Amino acid sequence: MTDFEVMQRVFDLAAKGGHNVAPNPLVGCVITKNGKIIGEGWHKKYGGHHAEVNAIRDCQKKFGNNAAKKLLHKSTFFVNLEPCSIEKNTPPCTEKLIEFKAKKLVCSIKDPNPLINGRGIKKLKQAGIDVQLGLMKDEARKLNKIFIANHLYSRPFITIKVAQTLDSKIGLRGAGQVRITNNKSIKDVHKLRKEHDSIMIGSGTLNEDNPMLSTRFSLSKKISQPMKVIIGNNVNVKSKMGLFKDFSKVIFASTKEIVIPKDLTKNVINFKNAKQNIVENLFSYLLDLNCRSILVEGGNKLFNSFLSKGYYDELIIYTAPKIIGPEGIQGIDVDVDSFKSKMLTLDAIENFENDLKVTYRNKKPNGI
Repeated sequence: MTDFEVMQRVFDLAAKGGHNVAPNPLVGCVITKNGKIIGEGWHKKYGGHHAEVNAIRDCQKKFGNNAAKKLLHKSTFFVNLEPCSIEKNTPPCTEKLIEFKAKKLVCSIKDPNPLINGRGIKKLKQAGIDVQLGLMKDEARKLNKIFIANHLYSRPFITIKVAQTLDSKIGLRGAGQVRITNNKSIKDVHKLRKEHDSIMIGSGTLNEDNPMLSTRFSLSKKISQPMKVIIGNNVNVKSKMGLFKDFSKVIFASTKEIVIPKDLTKNVINFKNAKQNIVENLFSYLLDLNCRSILVEGGNKLFNSFLSKGYYDELIIYTAPKIIGPEGIQGIDVDVDSFKSKMLTLDAIENFENDLKVTYRNKKPNGI
């Protein structure tokens, strides 16, 4: 097997961790000796053994402890993320590679955690282990994009989602919720919602649309729904609002006290903070709640504010073949061509029947 083929297997294993490992990253490990795989594993759940330890155990299970010890000597470890070098819930993985006298580590990227970043690689090199860095680095960054944003920018990973017409309108003033995209696009949006820990809108959108902000896959208590975050002071909270039809947390972020009906106090948080830094403080607060990703859905004041400040990692635009005209609500309020060339990298283009979905990555995301 080529190094690339082995690393692709590492990524397949890492993805098995799914949502069970958060806030840890997704990591896979394959151990080879003389071109053959002798052990493989992945990080299965937060607090559990890391991928390298599970791969070593797999080798021991297959060949027995004595034979495994000989096989692991001068073996090569393939991982998508730098092995940890600090003791937290589990011992440092670097110590295991040193203990079994591994010959080489093939690693995609360094760990962005400043407590680890490069430290594990340095320890392995000092122990005489050859380290090769960079194989499938772009794929590695994409796999753990949420984890990376959390550590690099000290905020949740932020996706801005915009659904617009051909004339860049996102709604019609005074008309409430206006459907713009087709069923397939809407289904994809609900998939997006399921992939994020929270959904964020402004208070104006709440008052105008009364949305549920749920993933429509299920409203069962057994299915985890994203938190709902509402920014703005102009809110009159009522128990019968769509927000409260499932069982998720709702956070009202404002510069004044929001009156919450007594029957809602269990699941509703009133995050009151200073006006000049409410968003930055909210980011830190959300991370403390283990909310690692935000899907910003509207309205236009909110997502244009995030776009102008660089508080986003991905921008997803759904465009439907419709025209609303001058009575419509303007979507992205920037010089689009200039903005795209300076700030955005095209990541993907998809078709949902007549709708077009374009995903961009931010070249210059900001942290707090």
